Amino acid sequence: MHMLGKFAAAATASLMMAATGNAGEKEDALVDRVVGAYGGKALTEASAMRISDRYKILAVGQSVDPKVMDIGHNYVDLIIDFENQRKSVMAWNKNRAGNGLNQTIHDGQTGYNVDHLNQNQFENANLQYAVLGGGIMRTTDAALVRLLADGRETAVHGGEALYQGQAHEKLTFKMEGSPDLTLFINKETGLVSKMERYNPVFGTLSYLFDDHRTVDGVTYASDMNFLIDGQPNIISISRSVDMTPDLTGAFDVPTDYEARGQTVDTSEMSVLDLGDGVYFAGQNIGYSIFVDAGDHYIASGGYAGLKDRLAAVQAQAGNEKPLGKLVVTHHHSDHLGGMNEAVELGATLVTVAEHVQPIQESLNQPLADDRFELVEGQTTLLGGKIALHDISTAHAANYLLFYMPARKLVFSADHFGTPLVSGLPVANLNMVTFRQALERLGIDTQIFYSAHGGRALTLAELRAATDAYEPKGCPAGFEICAD
Repeated sequence: MHMLGKFAAAATASLMMAATGNAGEKEDALVDRVVGAYGGKALTEASAMRISDRYKILAVGQSVDPKVMDIGHNYVDLIIDFENQRKSVMAWNKNRAGNGLNQTIHDGQTGYNVDHLNQNQFENANLQYAVLGGGIMRTTDAALVRLLADGRETAVHGGEALYQGQAHEKLTFKMEGSPDLTLFINKETGLVSKMERYNPVFGTLSYLFDDHRTVDGVTYASDMNFLIDGQPNIISISRSVDMTPDLTGAFDVPTDYEARGQTVDTSEMSVLDLGDGVYFAGQNIGYSIFVDAGDHYIASGGYAGLKDRLAAVQAQAGNEKPLGKLVVTHHHSDHLGGMNEAVELGATLVTVAEHVQPIQESLNQPLADDRFELVEGQTTLLGGKIALHDISTAHAANYLLFYMPARKLVFSADHFGTPLVSGLPVANLNMVTFRQALERLGIDTQIFYSAHGGRALTLAELRAATDAYEPKGCPAGFEICAD
């Protein structure tokens, strides 16, 4: 992954081309050819679309142990009502955290999150129609071609390339809420064989399409495989596309489910001053805790945007103290998104030995050994103001817990948090094993802050949420998980 700098330069050039160029005759002709290969008006004038996908997911950068790949099963159904701008994503997930049957809905006015296993729902005003289901649309070539037809004015021809020994033309276009997408179009058939996009954290994302078939006049790839920086992440089991789906009840929010209220607005950068030089800062789903260590800050929370969070804390505190140390909680790639920023800021990375290789792989350049401070079991910083404990949960075999004993405060990632203004989070095995690990430590905890933001939670809420946990299977009446 040390090639990320080169990928970034190429991606920047591509973005500039797409941003400044308008589709010309060559692009228009190629768009017309691709649209024709996928069914023409049968695709572009359809009022609705359903994508049903069954696949195995390999937890690239997300496994419990960074040396062992976890494998889960995901079944997803995306239904789109183009005329009324409504969408529904139903997802059945089976993985190490347990089972989940969740639905995300945009009814044309606002968004909702529905948990069918636990029979609750809440309004999510932050959910945008254009963004909902974007990941599923990117894995479906027919959906990409529909998006291309709608956004043809952004298309830029990128020359020719060989893919699997066959000549292809490259066409880059814009998708709302996504980096630019580059299609590899087979010169002979006009079908899309591959799509690529660049992610600054994960590198090049590749979508490979094969086994094209035509149903009711629309062509689509019945086989899709998704690679992250060359490593397989999604392997298709089966998939289908239906351009005349039954929309009855598809966008209805169950009225007999518990309404869980509103979500915390995290759209703007915020800094919460916890007193005595401790700050909780972040935006969207990336938050960090900062502790004033005299001439520098010690922080934890490695999501991308670390520099912005530090700057916000400095502005709030009225100083320009640098980041001296960053405590890296675990090896998952999304929580390593800010590692390059931490290195550029000059910080020492405090972690466990098992996390060093994933951290190195996330960096643009190798980091010297003396920039790492390794924890064996447990340690303290700032004369005991901060305690770090290496614990094991269903989420990570080695997880470095950030704990402030005098405050009875824990900062954690992916184990205990909620986007809701009020009410308990729904527990899974990650949360259950997190509580068990805390109890084995025997430490006094009372308040919890999450690397994904939201409100602070209490020990009483952790106990109540996990006491209510019970494994659940597929409920009656849901076709998606009946098999």
